[in-house]
Amino acid sequence: MRHTARLTVLALLIAGLFSSSMAIPLYAQAAALYFLRTGHHLTDEHGFLSFWRSHDGPRTLGFPVTEVLMIEGIGPAQYFEKGRLERVAAADGAPIVRTGAVAAEYVAALYRTFPPRPDRPPVDGELFFGETGYSVREPFIGFWQASGGVDFFGMPISEPVWEQTAGGYRHVQYFERARLERVPASAGTTDDIQVADLGRALAELRGLNIAPVPNRGFETFGPPAPAAPDVAPLNGAPAASAPLPMQPATPRATATPRSPAPPPASRALTATTRAAKRIVVNLSKQWLYAYEDDRLVFDAPVATGRDGMNTPTGAFQIYAKLPMQTMDGVTEGKYWVVPNVPHVMYFYGGVALHGTYWHNLFGTGARPSHGCVNLPLKSAAWLYEWAPIGTPVRVTY
Repeated sequence: MRHTARLTVLALLIAGLFSSSMAIPLYAQAAALYFLRTGHHLTDEHGFLSFWRSHDGPRTLGFPVTEVLMIEGIGPAQYFEKGRLERVAAADGAPIVRTGAVAAEYVAALYRTFPPRPDRPPVDGELFFGETGYSVREPFIGFWQASGGVDFFGMPISEPVWEQTAGGYRHVQYFERARLERVPASAGTTDDIQVADLGRALAELRGLNIAPVPNRGFETFGPPAPAAPDVAPLNGAPAASAPLPMQPATPRATATPRSPAPPPASRALTATTRAAKRIVVNLSKQWLYAYEDDRLVFDAPVATGRDGMNTPTGAFQIYAKLPMQTMDGVTEGKYWVVPNVPHVMYFYGGVALHGTYWHNLFGTGARPSHGCVNLPLKSAAWLYEWAPIGTPVRVTY
């Protein structure tokens, strides 16, 4: 369940353009580029292409996932896979290009919080930032400094933490403008540290249009978009080498039944029925899958429990069903009540699958609930009719 949360207002640092003595690759000399993989343009109308070139753009920002946008309070901006570029006025009024605080905004939008820095003696080579209360050290400080430091990535807003990511369980650190990840398979190489795709994630979380657009006749750059099937294995675990893209905030066509099942009330509850049907909730993808035997018959986006109220993982069964229920409780000393919650199916204590009418964050990566699995109304209604009491529910990453 969602309740009102205070969103942290974070100060954005003003950063000037970096000069670079490195030779610019020949492939980047064109006046404008079109990126085949993402289907978007990058031009120098606002200085974004020059900034991207001079800051190892493919590695630190990735490819553009939107065209240039006008953002209130900022001005011209463009989202990339790993970040956002903004054209703003410096203190003296001169126009400059800077990176946007995508990681800080992403953390705030998903109600993330991080524990304070442990009270410990300083580590050699560590930099501490009193403004945020966090420090940066190896294994991240080398990459952070070499790629622009505070001006490019901002200050740390977490200590290094272990976290489930699209590429698996990794050691990561959040900065105002990026999340850095250590890649175990690349240890000892220049790809040991990588920048996470939070630019794309934030754009999708905000419902921005990231659909490819036709090339306006510019030089093409990079590989074409890979074809990837959107079918989960029965155990719901994502492949370690495959990215887990954030999904649209509205149900896809596949979120309606492919072959409607007869109402469970007309069937006898047997061991065969329970074994044939199963529900898998993938927390990494924020997506639900329904199977009959080994056949995927239905899938839908979900929104699950926020930090401190995480949806429990494990193997469960639906033990109670209510067509409608008023839910209430106390969170952080505040009483909340949500009337007429439809199609409630409890599978673990007070944790349930249910329809949700008070937000549309399904499949975006946002986790606003108090632990329940929030579903779009039509998806919850179909699942309620399809799944009898005793249907196995597996929640996994």
